Amino acid sequence: MPEAFTIKINGLDKLTTALKNSPIIAGKQIGKAIALSVALVNRNAKLEAPARTGRLRAGIHSRINPLNGKVESTVGYGVFVHEGTSPHIIRPVKKKALYWKGAAHPVKLVRHPGTKANPFMKRGAERSEIGVQGLFSKAINNIVKEIAR
Repeated sequence: MPEAFTIKINGLDKLTTALKNSPIIAGKQIGKAIALSVALVNRNAKLEAPARTGRLRAGIHSRINPLNGKVESTVGYGVFVHEGTSPHIIRPVKKKALYWKGAAHPVKLVRHPGTKANPFMKRGAERSEIGVQGLFSKAINNIVKEIAR
């Protein structure tokens, strides 16, 4: 029967330690990529949003949690600008009639024809796609480099 032998692999202890620490390394790098991606989408959504008064752009905010992020419009009418509206009737809420500068006379209701969708958030996300891909590619490369050290 042949004798048993041992082969010592140099660096195996470092590899074992790196693999044990890989979730921490990966989490840190992916978290950084998420934060930078959310900031990029936020900036591009603001650039794409209509700016008649600036309130819609100012109402675009982002939130980042450990492994996810969110960009949203916090103004109440943001969804109506983004998605559009179907024809609808507008009635007064606090008064008996509606009136605006240029109207011939006060009216009890207005038949609004609806508004065309302006998907500014979607355009902002699409505008960010290449940059986000780059941020995650860099994160993956950094994870591999740190684990391979």
